[in-house]
Amino acid sequence: MTTIPEKFAQRVVARYSLTPPVDVRAMLQRYADVIDAQIPIKGVDGVCLNLKVPGKKARVVINASNPPLRRRFTEAHELGHIIIPWHRGTIIDHLDPASSGTGDNYWTFEEEANQFAAELLMPSEWVAHAVHAEPDLAELHRKVSSECQVSPLAASRRLSAMLPANIAFVCDRGGIVEFSGRTANTLAKVPNWGEAFDAQLYEHAETHYSTTINGRALHWWIFPKRVLAATIDDRPWRDVLSQIVEEVGVAPEKRVRFKMSVNGVLSAANSAIKQRGRHTKEDLIAACLQRFDGRDDLHDFAHHPLFLDFVVKRAQELTK
Repeated sequence: MTTIPEKFAQRVVARYSLTPPVDVRAMLQRYADVIDAQIPIKGVDGVCLNLKVPGKKARVVINASNPPLRRRFTEAHELGHIIIPWHRGTIIDHLDPASSGTGDNYWTFEEEANQFAAELLMPSEWVAHAVHAEPDLAELHRKVSSECQVSPLAASRRLSAMLPANIAFVCDRGGIVEFSGRTANTLAKVPNWGEAFDAQLYEHAETHYSTTINGRALHWWIFPKRVLAATIDDRPWRDVLSQIVEEVGVAPEKRVRFKMSVNGVLSAANSAIKQRGRHTKEDLIAACLQRFDGRDDLHDFAHHPLFLDFVVKRAQELTK
């Protein structure tokens, strides 16, 4: 669903026939006096003055100490404040609004300006065409970042908002997760920013794409929507669960709690599938595999030879 700030950006794109890479500085100078300066306040990206003040042209100060791509996004962000009709007065843009001591209106204005900036720099029509033309999601990520001249993080956020469910991504820089994320309705757990990157993170993904950009490795995974699987083990699922728990070395006094954790993951997957309206065994198996992927606390359990048998048995029971 297109937001109102995005619609304003689309009008600007259409009016000036803009295509990536958008000359955002030239666009901003059409509407405001622009100054580059070292802003001595920590965490401030830019300042927008005289917004909608009668008889005065808006003035924008861009923090010259920020990296080029950050400054470029800030310019688009400030243009959003100018174009969006209800943004008025003076707005100080922080890298971290949560720590700025500002109220709810500030949060709303910042999010709206970010929506405008993303649409201006990465027009949805252009991105949709790129998505259709490039099935390799890592290469798609690199293309959007390079051709739109935005940071890999900004490109990942744009793509994740436009791509379907069952997709996760990680940016790995020097073996450390720089950022990670997933598309809407994806159940897989993504690694925390700043932790060590595990190249074997998602064993049950059906596709893994990777490429590099500016010293970073971009990884994208697609998870199956449905998994066809069966088991010839005729034991009840509780017996299979007990065998796995014992063989992965869970201490006897911790087994009850461990089993509760396992069944909690399964219940969450089952609830998610019910909400989507496709409550079949095959859908639930896929959801369970995705839900267990990336869980460090359940890694050994999810890699046990009987793990799939257990999941199949539970899915059969839960979808009767």
